[in-house]
Amino acid sequence: MDMNERKKKILHSIINEYIKSAEPIGSRHVAKNLDIGLSSATIRNEMADLEEMGYLEQPHTSAGRIPSDKGYRLYVDSLMNDYELTVQDMSTLGGTLEWQLGQIDKIIKRASVILSELTNYAAVLTTPEMKRGAIKTVELVPVDSNSALVILVTNEGVMKHKRVLLPAGADSQFVQSFSALLREKLSGLTLNEISAAKISEIRRAMQAHFELLFPILDFIADIIDDVRAETEVFTSGATNILSYPEFSDVKRAKEFLEFLEDKNAVAGILQDDAEGAQHNGGITVRIGQENDLDIMKKSSVITANYYVGNQVMGKLGIIGPTRMDYPRTIAKIKKISAMLNRLLYELYVDEE
Repeated sequence: MDMNERKKKILHSIINEYIKSAEPIGSRHVAKNLDIGLSSATIRNEMADLEEMGYLEQPHTSAGRIPSDKGYRLYVDSLMNDYELTVQDMSTLGGTLEWQLGQIDKIIKRASVILSELTNYAAVLTTPEMKRGAIKTVELVPVDSNSALVILVTNEGVMKHKRVLLPAGADSQFVQSFSALLREKLSGLTLNEISAAKISEIRRAMQAHFELLFPILDFIADIIDDVRAETEVFTSGATNILSYPEFSDVKRAKEFLEFLEDKNAVAGILQDDAEGAQHNGGITVRIGQENDLDIMKKSSVITANYYVGNQVMGKLGIIGPTRMDYPRTIAKIKKISAMLNRLLYELYVDEE
């Protein structure tokens, strides 16, 4: 049985109407809303064929049909129309992330709130999985005649300090010149870029008291490793799911909300490239049974990466019922992703 253009138009109409109403769609409703000159009887026969092909389901004995996961998949891949962001959407987005610039976790947290508000689904974002850990500046400040304070600031806005002992004979002038040398040689570098050659270069420039360099480098390595490990997961709008009839069952809603509180589990579904998931213009859509976890089998997950240049920094996603407004949601995820790409480029690259 072929999936011809007439069947595609009928399926497209049914899914659009079901997304709006959450009620099974009958042939009369399709005939009224789809102006293709077909009778209700003809449409009913086509709907029966679509059900036999696996694109529609009949939830009970009424004449109405609802989309199956297979139907949603065809819709997402080739039937849905692109959604253009409205003036109101753009107004909500405009400037909402700009003021957070320089504080990566606040940027990500704010983006998750905006995404949940724009889509009315649960939004999930991870902080950069591989933060570059670049050194923005490093200072050496005298404390007394025997010690100095090493102050390190990373491009993520993390500031740490450590007290180090000064070698005998190291005066305040040495501390100032060494501090200037560290700023010159290390600012803008990642841990991987602090090579043996770079260390030798600093050592030669120091001329004396080079043993002080090694506890400072150990301190820098520890701090940057800590920053890299601090990947967080932000969720917003979890209770939005309660507004959808698919979650009217109290037990299911409770289990789903508890699941969304498990940050490791949520991070896992963002990383999950389950078999059957499809990628489209940088967007991954997993529908119902395409999700590995049982609790997600009646839900859809739409995810996108965000980048600095070509480097993936983290993920953002939406979790909602399979009866999701896919065109609108995908458009808004793309927009938030593009905003994060731009802001993080400014944070990680422009300031280097």
